[in-house]
Amino acid sequence: MTYGYPIELRARAMSFLDSGKPRKEVCETFKVSQKTLFNWIKLRKETGGFEIKERPKIRSTRKITKESLLIYLESHPDHCLKEIGGAFGVTAVSVFNALRKFGITRKKNDPLQRARREQKAEILNRNREARS
Repeated sequence: MTYGYPIELRARAMSFLDSGKPRKEVCETFKVSQKTLFNWIKLRKETGGFEIKERPKIRSTRKITKESLLIYLESHPDHCLKEIGGAFGVTAVSVFNALRKFGITRKKNDPLQRARREQKAEILNRNREARS
């Protein structure tokens, strides 16, 4: 996929510039910034043309795989995202996104939390019985 202004626009702007018009007028006429025009002039000096460059199709490899993440979580179930990220050399946000992408949930089932849930359930049951 290409990016940037069309080659026809670049050619028209450069021919307008070559006809003796000042840079500021060329920028206003073709609605491009002075930096863009400067880059086109520089590109023409270096390469002889001003064709649109292709973007590199380099993609970084993933540091976290599903298998390695599952193995790590089995051996360290109580680690937080920051600690997991430190082990893989990534940020906590990257770990969060990987967990979401792989469909892995990490719910803590602390005894205190379980006791509170049971207590709430008991209160709700008593309230239901009282209404009946």
